[in-house]
Amino acid sequence: MTFRKIISLSIGVSFVVLLITGILSYFQVYSRGTATLHTVFGILFSLGILFHLKNNFRSIKIYAKGRVFLLVILIGTLFFFGASYQTSPFDELMNFGAKQKATSKKELNQSTYEIVEMDVSNDIKLTIDALRSEHYWHPQMAVWIEDEKGNFLKTLFVSKATARGLFFGGRSKDNFKDFDESKDASGDYRRVNALPVWSNKRGVKYADGLYVPPSNDPLPDAITGATLTDNFQLLSSIENISRFKLKIEINVAFDDNEYYSEYDFPNDETFHNGTGQLGQPSIIFDASIDLGDGKNYYLMELIGHGHHSGGNGKIFEDLSTLTAAKHIMERIVVGVKMTL
Repeated sequence: MTFRKIISLSIGVSFVVLLITGILSYFQVYSRGTATLHTVFGILFSLGILFHLKNNFRSIKIYAKGRVFLLVILIGTLFFFGASYQTSPFDELMNFGAKQKATSKKELNQSTYEIVEMDVSNDIKLTIDALRSEHYWHPQMAVWIEDEKGNFLKTLFVSKATARGLFFGGRSKDNFKDFDESKDASGDYRRVNALPVWSNKRGVKYADGLYVPPSNDPLPDAITGATLTDNFQLLSSIENISRFKLKIEINVAFDDNEYYSEYDFPNDETFHNGTGQLGQPSIIFDASIDLGDGKNYYLMELIGHGHHSGGNGKIFEDLSTLTAAKHIMERIVVGVKMTL
């Protein structure tokens, strides 16, 4: 009897902690302490449930013979696949939580966020708050704005390796962190497929016909930054414009799958010559911002991907061939504030 009491109390306490930490995780920005509590008590709760099932196995066998059990299985299956494939209303539920996190007044824990400050001298202040997901791994990234019609206006941020043309042949999963700036690296193999939508939108064509900056003509430091390796807040600003589009292009190397592998696109030399690192194409997020709509925050949406080898600057809306690439970012929220 004492053992049963211990099990029941453990399950009860674990449930309360899981409930509280789950609510905190839904409404607030990521906290390592909250995540640790949720994980530890989740394990304790699971162990308690296993012992509970063992102690009540006979009763559960009886319950499992009724129609109610089949109904529970059916509902559980619907919830599982609905959540897994982000169907409605599960997608709306997560979007609502992301917006609540963005507007939370809780102090930002800078130990889990990289804070990157670019040019903040203009009238419209932008705060791009990004939470990484499971496949966020040393990405190349570009952030820029367009007018309502999609015309390129300004680059706010671009990863330094792309901005300076620091990619070389011979990169691998094992050496890529140090290889790009190694004195022994040779051969300028700019990754034309890293951020093709941004580079083509920018529209600057270099002497060799490529739209990606070469190492002898890099972009200015004012818009470049080191690779963002964790959750981040990017602080920037733009001139006074009432309506505009904010876009972010992200690309993670070495994330090849069955659609983007060494066996695919056999006639595409760019994809196979070492500059692409044989991975899935870039992904593009978008937010249409209207300063007259009274909103302070906008949830960016994944709208498509770039060309697999940078052959053009089109945005391809079909995401069916992407796997890990769709799980690079958990969410990106843009905060907008006028200082006039």
